[in-house]
Amino acid sequence: MRNRVPDPRGSGRWRRRLPALALVKAVVASLAVVPIGLGAAPPAHADSAVTVKGPKVWIPATKQYGPEGSVTVSQTANLTNQVLQVSWTGFTPTVSLYAKTPVPVAVKESNSILYAVRIYQCRGTDPAVTDCYGSTLYGGDGSKGFEQPPRPTRMETPEWPSNQVIAATGPDGSGTASIEVWSAKESATLGCDSTHPCSLVVEPNYGGDPLDLFQVQDGGADCEFHDLDDDPDGYTAADGIMKPGPAFQNWKTGNRTSEQCAWKHRTVVPLGFAPTPDSCAASDQAFGAAGLEMANRAMQQWRAGLCLGDSPMTVGYVPAGGEPQARAAFLAGSSTTDVALTARADPSPPPRPYVYAPLATTGISVAYLIDDPTTGRQIRDMKLNARLLAKLLTQSYASPGASIPSVAGNPICLFTDPEFKQLNPENAANGIHWPTSCGAVLTIYPGVPGGTTDFTYLLTSWVAADPDAARFLDGEPDPWGMRVDSFYLKPKFAGYPAEAFQTQDFTGLDKDSTTADLRHWKQYEWNPSLDGLGRVARNLMQSQPNCQDPNIDPVTNGHKPCAAQAVGQRAMLAVMDTAQAKAFSLPEAALLNPAGSYVSPGTAGFQAAVADMPTDATTGVQQLPYGTPDTAFSRDQRAYPLSYVQYAMVPTGGAAAPKAAAIARFLRTVTTDGQTYGISPGRLAPGYLALTGAQRQQAQDAVQHVEAQDGRLPGNQTAPTTPGTDPGTPQSGNGGTTGATAGGTTGGTEGGTSPVSSAGNAATTADGNSGGSGAGSSDGLSGTGSGGSGSSTGSTGAVAAGAAAPGPQAAAAKPGATAAPSAAPSGSPLAAAPVGTPVPDRPGTARLLLPVALIAGLVLLVGGPAALFLGGTPAGATVLAGARAQWSRLRRR
Repeated sequence: MRNRVPDPRGSGRWRRRLPALALVKAVVASLAVVPIGLGAAPPAHADSAVTVKGPKVWIPATKQYGPEGSVTVSQTANLTNQVLQVSWTGFTPTVSLYAKTPVPVAVKESNSILYAVRIYQCRGTDPAVTDCYGSTLYGGDGSKGFEQPPRPTRMETPEWPSNQVIAATGPDGSGTASIEVWSAKESATLGCDSTHPCSLVVEPNYGGDPLDLFQVQDGGADCEFHDLDDDPDGYTAADGIMKPGPAFQNWKTGNRTSEQCAWKHRTVVPLGFAPTPDSCAASDQAFGAAGLEMANRAMQQWRAGLCLGDSPMTVGYVPAGGEPQARAAFLAGSSTTDVALTARADPSPPPRPYVYAPLATTGISVAYLIDDPTTGRQIRDMKLNARLLAKLLTQSYASPGASIPSVAGNPICLFTDPEFKQLNPENAANGIHWPTSCGAVLTIYPGVPGGTTDFTYLLTSWVAADPDAARFLDGEPDPWGMRVDSFYLKPKFAGYPAEAFQTQDFTGLDKDSTTADLRHWKQYEWNPSLDGLGRVARNLMQSQPNCQDPNIDPVTNGHKPCAAQAVGQRAMLAVMDTAQAKAFSLPEAALLNPAGSYVSPGTAGFQAAVADMPTDATTGVQQLPYGTPDTAFSRDQRAYPLSYVQYAMVPTGGAAAPKAAAIARFLRTVTTDGQTYGISPGRLAPGYLALTGAQRQQAQDAVQHVEAQDGRLPGNQTAPTTPGTDPGTPQSGNGGTTGATAGGTTGGTEGGTSPVSSAGNAATTADGNSGGSGAGSSDGLSGTGSGGSGSSTGSTGAVAAGAAAPGPQAAAAKPGATAAPSAAPSGSPLAAAPVGTPVPDRPGTARLLLPVALIAGLVLLVGGPAALFLGGTPAGATVLAGARAQWSRLRRR
C-alpha cells in the first residue's frame, strides 16, 4: 500500500481559501434567518417495486403456449394496510364467451367471461391455495392441496369480505389492478407482519379440465385438455368454474378441485411488512396520548420508530373517542391522557399549564369509487363545491321511486343534479359517463364518521362558510330549484358547523306496509359510522354503502345492511383523512376554494394553504380563515380548502420528571427526524406535509417548555418580562412569575393553584433576585401578585378537576391598581386575536427578507467563485498579493 506524503502546501491553500469559505458561511447564515414558508415536498418512496417472470401465455387460436409474460408489483417492502398496484404483460386477453370480443371489466364467478385474472394475498412466500385469503380452499389443510372437501360457509373469508381481486387483461396482453393488503392487525389469519412475510399470487385462468367433466380420468384433473375452455357446457376458462356448490366439485371425490388448473399458472411475489408498535417488545408505556384519528397513520410510524430504536420507548395512543373528549381529559389532568392530539385550539382559559406543538399538516378528502356505467371502468376525475357537499350532508336528494315531502322535487342523487353535471360534464373529450341508477332502493350518501370529532367540525365549518352553501342551508333554493331537506332547516336543526353528523330526517311515505318500513324510509339512507374513519375507509374499499335496507328481513324481522356494490357498477363516496385516501390509492375530488379554483389534496395544495394560515396570538395555533374576506387565503388559487395543521397539547407543568422527559423526547424526535418522508418506522407517512421552519421552531420551543416544566401557557398567555428583570421560574411552592409586572400576574401566576393552596412563595430569578410573590384565594378564582418594584392584582382562570390553574393575566394597569379580567390575556402590546380570526394579508417577514435573500444569492454567485479564484489558484494568489501590496502603500501614506 502506497502512503501519501503530506503536502506542505495544504495548510496554506486552505488559509487562502478562507475568504471564500467565510463568504459562503455568511450567505448561508443570512438565508437561515429567512423563515421557511412551506413544508418540504415529499421525495419518492424507497423503490421496492418488483417485476418477475409470469406464466407462459396461452394462445387459444393455436391451443399452444407462447412466451412468458411478466408481473410487476408497485411496492413489496415496508407495507402496511394499503393498496398496491399490480400490472402484467404477456397474458391471454380477456374476452366474452360467445363473441370473443374484449371485456374491459372482469366479474367474479362469471360464466361468460374467459381468461380473467385472480389476485390474492397469501400467507408465506411459497403459499399453497389454502394460504390465500378468499381462495376456494382458504384455511384448509395445506398438506392435502386441492384434494379436500369444500370449506364451511364463510370460512374462506373469516374476518372480512375477501380482498381478492378479479381483473381483465386487455387486447394487447397487459392489465392492471389494485389490491388492498392487510397486516396482522386487519387479518389475524393471514398474520402478515415484520417477522411473517406474505405474498401476492397472480393467477390467470387458462382453462383445462380441473373436474374431469367427461369422467375419463377417474376423477383426476387434465389441465392440458382445453376443449371445454370456451364450451358453454364447461366454460372451464371462465371464473364461474370456481363457484361454490356440488356442480363445481369433483364428480368422484366431492372435493373442491375446480381451481387447480388455474393455480398451475400462478406467479408469486413476496411481500414484506413494516414493523408497527405491535412489533415492539412488551413494556410499560412512557406516556399516553389520545385523539385525532386523522393523525393515526403518522403516529403508527412514529411510535414504531421510537419503540424499535436504540433506546426503545413505548408511547400509548388511542386515536378513537373524539378530540373534544381528548382535550377535556388532558385539561382535567387525566392519568391516561398525558398528551391530547387536536386540530382545534381549546377556547377556554387554560386550567393547567400547557402549549401546542405542531406535528404535521394533512387534509380531509372526499374519496370515491365510481364506475362508468358504459365502459365499467373507474372514473378518477371529479369536482365538487361546498354547496354539493351541503346537499350530501343534509340528505337533500329525493329517494328513487318515492315521493317524500321533505325532499319533493329534488334530483334523486348527486349524479343527476344539474349543478354536479355542470361541474362535471360528459363529453367526447373526457369520455366520462356518470351513473344514473343512484342506488337500487335508496339514494347512496357519502360515508362519514359518527361521534364528536374535529374532523366533522372542520369539514362543516368549510361548508357553512361558503356563501352559496350557507344560503342553501338557510333554505334558499339553488339556481336549478333544489332545496335543502326541510328537517335540516333551523330551528329543527341547529345547523353547521357541528361536531357530529346526525341523521335528522326519519320520514317517508304516508302509508303502511308489512314488508317495508315506508313511514321512516329516509332514516335508513344515511348512517354515520360510530367506528370512526377506519370503518369509513373499510366500507368504501369493500363497496359497502352506509345505508340499511328499508325492507324488513323475514328471518330476523330487522333491516340488513344495503348490499355491496359490484365492481363496474359502483357509485360511492366517503369523506376521510387524506392519509388514508393516499394509502388506499383512492381518487379524491378536487374542491372549490374561495379564489375560484378546484384543487386536489396533496403537497402543493397543503403548502399553499399553510402559507395562508394566520396564527392565533392567543393560542399559537394556525387555521384557515373560513368566511373572512380579503385574506391571502381568499385570493390563493393554489390552496386546498380542507387543509389542517395537527397539534399535540403537551403539559408544561405538573408532569412527573420521567413523563415530562418522555414527552419531550417524543416531540423532539417526531418534529425533527420524524419530518423525513418515508414508509419505514420513524418517518412521516404519505398524506402528510412536513412542518415549515416556523412550525419546527414552535415545536422545539414546546420541547424546552415541557422539559423545564416552566408553566408556559399557549400563545401569548404568558407573563411579560419587565425590562431589567427575568421571569421568575415557578417552583414547587407555586410562586409568582415576575417582579413589577403590568397588571400583575395571575394571582401571583400560580398563587391559587388549587382549592387547597392559597399562598405562593417568591420565585427566584436567574440572577438570584426575588422575582415576586403571589397569593390566591382558596377557590383559585382570584389572587394578588407583587414584585420587586410594584404590586398588582388580577383574576385567574378557573380550576378544572383540581388541576393546577394558572389563569390568564389581566390587562395592563399601573402598579398597585386593580386590573379588570381579560378574556384574551396578553402582556404584549398587540391585542390577542380571537380564535379563528385571520391577520390581514400583508407581506410578512418572509416577503420582506426575500430581497435580502436574492441579493445574498447574487453575492454568492459572483463573489464565491471570485473568492475561490483569489484564494485557491496561483493566478489568484498573484492578484491577491498585488492588492495587498497596494493596500500597504495606501496605508503608509
